[in-house]
Amino acid sequence: MNMHDKDKHKYQAIGTINISVFESDFGKLQTDKVVLTSEREVHIRNHHPDDYFLFEQYAKDVITNPDIILRDVKNVGTVLMIMKLPDSNLNMVIRLAFESDDEGLMNSIMTFYRVRASNLKRLLSKNKIIYNKE
Repeated sequence: MNMHDKDKHKYQAIGTINISVFESDFGKLQTDKVVLTSEREVHIRNHHPDDYFLFEQYAKDVITNPDIILRDVKNVGTVLMIMKLPDSNLNMVIRLAFESDDEGLMNSIMTFYRVRASNLKRLLSKNKIIYNKE
């Protein structure tokens, strides 16, 4: 993961998304790149310390090969990217960068944490499924 300086915010390029999955629901995106700002990395470390090691291990896989993508009903322009593991589920929340947003923005990871099966069911019932691998 390379560290970059842009607009005085440090960020790491984590991976790329398949834009076509998102544009049918959201419209044009600026980029397929997904980044993690240093501020959001601190958030994940501090608020989800038991999940950070999973973030380091699976972040790129969640972005490039999610099992489910949900349109977040609570936050405009945000998706929940979910990867199922044998004993748990991982949820990465990403704010998408639209063509109509300020130029130069990238899709940005907001947070990352594990989700129990019961909570995943609730997320599936409350949010629009825009992609399901099954």
